[in-house]
Order: sequence, then C-alpha cells, then structure tokens
Amino acid sequence: MLKDYVEPIRTKKVLSHPKIVKKGTIAVGVVESTPVVWKGRLMRFEWLHGRAWANENNKIGIEEGCFHFVDMETNEYTQPFAIGYSFGCAHVENEKMYVFGTRGDAAGHAIDTFVSTDLVSWEKIGELEVPDEFTIYNTSVCKGKDKYVMAIEMGGKNPLIGTVFTCFFAESQDLANWTLLSMDKYEYSKERYTACPVIRYCNDYYYMIYLERMPLHRYVPYIVRTKDFESFELGLQSPVLWFDDNDRILYKKEWFTEEEKKLIDSSINLNNSDVDLCEYEGKTVILYSWGNQYTQEFLARAEYDGSVEEFLESYFDIT
Repeated sequence: MLKDYVEPIRTKKVLSHPKIVKKGTIAVGVVESTPVVWKGRLMRFEWLHGRAWANENNKIGIEEGCFHFVDMETNEYTQPFAIGYSFGCAHVENEKMYVFGTRGDAAGHAIDTFVSTDLVSWEKIGELEVPDEFTIYNTSVCKGKDKYVMAIEMGGKNPLIGTVFTCFFAESQDLANWTLLSMDKYEYSKERYTACPVIRYCNDYYYMIYLERMPLHRYVPYIVRTKDFESFELGLQSPVLWFDDNDRILYKKEWFTEEEKKLIDSSINLNNSDVDLCEYEGKTVILYSWGNQYTQEFLARAEYDGSVEEFLESYFDIT
C-alpha cells in the first residue's frame, strides 16, 4: 500500500531536490554494482556477465557469471569468485565482506551467502531458496535496528508477481540464515514495475530506491520508505535521477579505449537504473547504470555532498 501524500504537498512547502552531481561513466558493459568501503578503500562489487547475459559490449569473455571487486580509484580488480552466479550485492560487517549471489548464470531460485576476510578466500555460509515459479534477480542488504533485511527483486509466473517484477523481503539475525517474509503480505509493489532495489535503514525507517518503468521505454529510480513493509511512503522528490548527457562524461579518460569512447558518445540513453550507494569521506557515492536498457549498458558514478542518512531523508522533507 502506498501512502497518500497529496495533502501535505498542497498545504506545505516541499524542500528542493537533493543536489546530485554526476561524475561520469566508469565502465562499459557493467550493471548492478554495489559500492562499499573496505579497509579504507572505496571498492565496488561487480557481477561479471557470463554467456547467458553477455551482450555486444561484454569484454570479459567468460562462460559463466561470477563476481569480483574493483578499486574505484585505481580500477584494479580482484580475482573472480562464485562461478555460476548472477546479479548479487555486497555488505561489510565487522571487517568481513558478505556477498549475496543469485544461484545460476541467468537468475535462479536461490540466494547463497559468501563471506571473506581478505577478498581472496570465500566461504559459503548460507542459502535462501524460493519456489520454482519465482525467479530471483537483484538483491540488496542492510542492517536495521534489530535485524538485517534483504530486498529481493523477483519475477516469474506466480500470481504474487505483479507487473513484470515485484520486490519482496527477508530478514536475518546473522547474515547467513534468512527467512522470507510472507510474500502475500510484505511486497512492493504488484501494481507497477518495481525492480533493482537498494535498501538502507535510518532512524526507524527502511528506505528503498527502486526502478520504475516510464512510457516510451524509459526507466528511472524512485524512492520509498517504510517501517513495516506493508505501508510505503513515496519520496516527494522522485525520481532520484533522470538520464541526460552528463551520463556520458568520462570519469577517467585513460580507463577507456577509443572504440569505447565512441560507443559512449553515440549510444542511445533512456535509462538511469540499478542505483546503489555508500558513504565515503563525508559524501554519498552513488553508482547507477545508463544506456538503452537492452544491450548497451554503462556504469556511472555520482555524488551527494552529505551522509547517506541526510541524502535519504531529504527526499521526504516538508515544512
């Protein structure tokens, strides 16, 4: 259920949209990445597309999907792990890196949990399975007040799935053992296309940025918040991002070949999607994808000058 916020808008002042500065494209053929701070370094967790999801821009050339981490300043990367997995997300807790991967090269019916203390050796410590009529895509994990919460994008033929994709939720006490919340009660949202969730917790609210499908094959991220995963409030300044030519800025020109530069300059852009974020050196670092939401995909970076808490709460500010 989406909360009606029309009356506050009519009678009160809605504060200005948070100022997000687009810093530029950082990779070609990459989507669904999670920025994290690991031992003082800004890293990103990245899904390497296997053959099942490969497209004309894929330069990895691997047979199966897998994961790795990339240093976001040097562009150096770790060795691949979790061979045969897709999508996924990462979460840092107590100097351990937790990765949650969708089992299967082209999505699947289970999420497995991996943990590492060095980004080299990985141990599988848990799993969450769903019935075969559901298909798991993107996930996101955050630490709440007294538990961990996972937002899960699902599709499939079950009638609980709404318009193409619907987000469901799971909870855990230890990041390894997960319990799926009642799918007919806790979801967002069967009424509309709701995909690519990122979830964070601040001051008694769970905030979720997700993807909405607009007319004319356009896709942009919206933000909602909830306390109970039944009633949701829409951010007053949604959408969070809108595609424009600033997406084509090159974060570092030396990271791209001449062919890639031409591709970035000429590709159709009608999408800002797959948002994820973290806090680093007093700023909110935002990763998102742009392109044609089909075969041409680019990963870009943006920043908000303030904490993640300030960033999320600013979408709901009225006076």
